[in-house]
Amino acid sequence: MKKQTLVVILSLMLGLAGCSGEDKPKLTTPSAPEPTIPIQPEDPEPSLPPDLEPERPINVPQPKTYLNLDFTEIYSIPSDWNILPSNPGSIQFKEGALLIDGRKDLTKPTTIMLSSDFQKLRNYKIELEFEYLERNNGTRWGSIIYRASDVFAQPEYTPYYQFAIRADASAYNGLELALRRSNNTWNVIDTSKFESNIALNTPYKATVVVHDQRVRHYLNDQLVFDGELPTNLNQGAIGLSAAGLLMKVNTIQVIEQLDALPTQDRITDVIDHKYPVAMAPALAQPADSLTNDNAHTATYIAYQLDEQLFLKDFDNKTSLHLRSLLSDQTKRTLPLLHIDSENTLAELRSLSSDYDFSDVTLVSDDPYLLRKARVEIPEIRTALDWSEKYNLISDQNSVVKIAQATNTALSKIVILPAHLVQSHVVAHLQRLLITPWAGFTHNTSGQTSPKLDAYQAAEILTTGVNGIYTHQPELFHSIMRSMAPNTLLRKPLITGHRGIPSQVDENTLEGILKAIEVGADAVEYDVYLTKDDHVVLMHDKSVLRTTGIAKNIENMTLEEVRKLKTTGQRLAIPTMDEVLAAVVKKYSHVTNFIEIKSAKPEIISKIKDLLDKYDAYGQAIVISFDGQQILEMKNTLKGVSTGLLVYPPKEQTTFLNIRRVLETTRQFSSTFNPNYSGLNQDVMYLASLRGVTFWPWTFRLIKNDFYRMYIQGTHGLTTDYAQDASNFVVKIETPRQISATVGQPLQITGQKLTQLGQSSYQSFNTMLVLSGSAKYSLNGQSVSFSERGTAYVMPSYQYTIAPNFTYTIYAKPVTVTIQ
Repeated sequence: MKKQTLVVILSLMLGLAGCSGEDKPKLTTPSAPEPTIPIQPEDPEPSLPPDLEPERPINVPQPKTYLNLDFTEIYSIPSDWNILPSNPGSIQFKEGALLIDGRKDLTKPTTIMLSSDFQKLRNYKIELEFEYLERNNGTRWGSIIYRASDVFAQPEYTPYYQFAIRADASAYNGLELALRRSNNTWNVIDTSKFESNIALNTPYKATVVVHDQRVRHYLNDQLVFDGELPTNLNQGAIGLSAAGLLMKVNTIQVIEQLDALPTQDRITDVIDHKYPVAMAPALAQPADSLTNDNAHTATYIAYQLDEQLFLKDFDNKTSLHLRSLLSDQTKRTLPLLHIDSENTLAELRSLSSDYDFSDVTLVSDDPYLLRKARVEIPEIRTALDWSEKYNLISDQNSVVKIAQATNTALSKIVILPAHLVQSHVVAHLQRLLITPWAGFTHNTSGQTSPKLDAYQAAEILTTGVNGIYTHQPELFHSIMRSMAPNTLLRKPLITGHRGIPSQVDENTLEGILKAIEVGADAVEYDVYLTKDDHVVLMHDKSVLRTTGIAKNIENMTLEEVRKLKTTGQRLAIPTMDEVLAAVVKKYSHVTNFIEIKSAKPEIISKIKDLLDKYDAYGQAIVISFDGQQILEMKNTLKGVSTGLLVYPPKEQTTFLNIRRVLETTRQFSSTFNPNYSGLNQDVMYLASLRGVTFWPWTFRLIKNDFYRMYIQGTHGLTTDYAQDASNFVVKIETPRQISATVGQPLQITGQKLTQLGQSSYQSFNTMLVLSGSAKYSLNGQSVSFSERGTAYVMPSYQYTIAPNFTYTIYAKPVTVTIQ
């Protein structure tokens, strides 16, 4: 691939014991001393650079917005647009929309060309919101014209390419990529079809992304064409046309396309071990002389990459050149490459023009080296390795610093030092949309970590980490294979969508507090910027639906917004300031999912001011459908996690769907926040192994979908009915040391805790016996030991949400002394 710069290719047109989490009620039963995995550092202050800023900040390149036109906000067709005199039909501006009436001719299009300034451009993204109002028949079409010639061509503006969308878009040729030749004939390059026909009077979004000879077409965020343009048209004019139908254009946006489009759709076919654990953690292993790519249980093999791009194993022996590894089409593992210099990065950048780096992950302890890598080689993934930051402590300030450093690195994965692999640290990072891995390759002296036993490995698993970097992947593999079906080692997080609109009016302070009351881990709300620069909660640009007043929220002052009341319960429209004042600190376990609805880039600096005011960085992330705003975040609020709201890909194969997910999350350095409909479990799991986390929306009345995705271990679920999960059992606690009698069934008394935080006593007689234990036998689900000695067990609890929807969680391991 050619050298690229990080930016948008929008879009995809696309712990709690068994479930780790923030501790709420505390169990009072006695517990044994913690195992000696972590070594608590003496120095309590992490050695981080001030504000995580280098001398010369590395900014994420921002694409230019050439055009962003909403026809409801203008009064006429722009004067520099050209309505072709030869049009058979008419084009007019009427009632806040551009109407292209091509009904007078079934084959000859009625066309309008945008400003001639676009003639000078070649690489751009066009995004169009349109409707078909009337059609002569289902074969007729509207189109986006791109890479067109100028007005002086004969015929004018030809040749050009077009993305044609037939009214019957689900037909085999319902969508077309076509070249209009200078002799007024068509060369149909490719055809495709949509999932349904175009419904009249219904908004759709069409997108064209073109860079050099590569092009992609999307319809409603679904990729419908991806390929090469056969003829290099060194021109860039843009237009719209319709033939045999009346097309209404609501908005059009044209953005600079900085990134070259990927030329390959291959990803590594990693081994899927089919663990009974839902969304099981990734296992990574340092390479050594015994590493065998086809035999081990790890998903990743880690190497040190020197400045000549030779791979060194953990024994510091050179094995092969990176070029050989990338050329190996049979490998079943992913490379994890440690780098420590910009010289190595320069060599990688040179090699990236000839090799696909999309399944390569670079690792470093330097956030800015990784950031530079992501900016200069945007198809590559990165992971921040802070496994040797022994002077970090397990408080909120350290968690925020870790999250900020990870985001600054444009990474999602962070490898934690052993002493921070604790349930509350892991859960907090996950609430901040970070993907924490446990690092167990070195100790505090920088030497190889001592071997872990099964007890220690089990305790690591119960923290809920998303990945484990270890010399002993087979140990974790063995434990996970022995667990019950639908085991949840990490608790899926519940996000209250706009508060809890099933009970309280949406986007109100009362609704947000009610969602917290019923146990939500996060509250999502939508924000706009008022005329006088206050951040306020509102989902729609117009306040009509929720307040009954026909006004645009961004044309109102805060004083005017204060006068509004919701139509249902007559509640006030809050500011984000008021929400943070009510939530931050008082509910320290709750994350604010701030969805930016406004297209104004200045809203980000206002959000920053509010996060600064309340020191809310430990409880806030930002999500948006607007890729431009996500990218702006990377420079203005670079330490805050972002999630891109999208629709799931609908490609023909699992691998292609994974590729689309990876492209989107990588380009925006974000989580994947899709509509839940059509989201595939295999895609989620295989992408999660690569550090992607999934936050689908919006669950409402179809409860089985919510239950299904919960037991699949989805990272977070956004719902209008947060109360549906209030009684889910999410954690069990037991004493860490107990005694048992030879020949007697083992029973352990402890507590179970719900999503709401309520606890109750429970006897546990089902458990997993770990290796290294005294001899035992099973009688049904009961365990009894046949000899004196010591055993190590993980008590388990099975919870049934509804018929056919059951999951199992595990407590931290217990030491049993058998007498």
